Amino acid sequence: MHELVIHLLNYRTPDLTIDCLYSLAKERANYADFKVMLIDNASGDDSVPRFEEILTKEAWSDWVEFLPLPKNLGFAGGNNASINQCLEQESCPPYQLLLNSDTLVHAGALKLSMEWMREHTDAGAFSCMLRNADGSVQNVCRKFPRPDRETARALGLPYILPKWFHWAELEDMDWDRETAVSREVEWVGGAFMLLRTEAIRKAGVLNEDFFFYGEDCEWCYRLRSFGWKIYFDPTASITHFGGGSSDTTRLLDKRREILTWKARFMVQRCCYGRVAALWVRAVYIYAFGMRVIWLFATGRRKTLKYKSIKSGFSTLTHPLDPDRK
Repeated sequence: MHELVIHLLNYRTPDLTIDCLYSLAKERANYADFKVMLIDNASGDDSVPRFEEILTKEAWSDWVEFLPLPKNLGFAGGNNASINQCLEQESCPPYQLLLNSDTLVHAGALKLSMEWMREHTDAGAFSCMLRNADGSVQNVCRKFPRPDRETARALGLPYILPKWFHWAELEDMDWDRETAVSREVEWVGGAFMLLRTEAIRKAGVLNEDFFFYGEDCEWCYRLRSFGWKIYFDPTASITHFGGGSSDTTRLLDKRREILTWKARFMVQRCCYGRVAALWVRAVYIYAFGMRVIWLFATGRRKTLKYKSIKSGFSTLTHPLDPDRK
């Protein structure tokens, strides 16, 4: 049995995914006690034949298992297909890693991360340092979007009155990621999320009501509700290019907008209740409506800002169905 299983989900990003696999292959010189579940989320492009070709060419079959799915299940469903398969096995590894396909694992990242998890037995989930392609720090740690924080943000209060409403800023940027030591945080993103299998068994797998966006936040909230802690440590690092499966060539702008809003309100419903979800949506509708009226009244109805806010208002006042015309 391996110590770690890595769930690597692909959706129409074969080049990025193969680059990620090569970075993992190099990492085996530092830490080799892992296997990769390579999942294709019904990409419908040349991903499947390319993966079959590269797995044969590189003879990776001893540590990479390929799982092509017949239907696109979204981020949560795609990863769950692999996670559930692992959980059903008696030899399921004690640690599991969600790793985005648009990442490169730096030398020693897995070894350092695994050493950290073994030492911190209260950790349900952990993230290392994520860097952009230019080496700059990418924020992976955020605060939960509690209803009071979302209300203040919808009304623009953290930007209008930052001294009084700084507490509502969700990016949690009051500390330096570069110089930080191990730190408990509220939630971490799913681009690199290392979890304890015991924690997954207690809190459950990803919520498949989320198709894209929001599932990592809700999962961390649920893990914490079962007594597990969420941590960040910058010692290990990876590169995360970002947006690989959700750029405009793979996910239409309007569909992405609807999925983003839908996920925002679903986080409210799952974490804080139905009333919270209804309240937050109502506040955003009110805020967008007031901005539309103001821009129209001040003669700016031909501006891009007016058109954008009006589009947002229209989206929020209609059913959040990503397939609607």
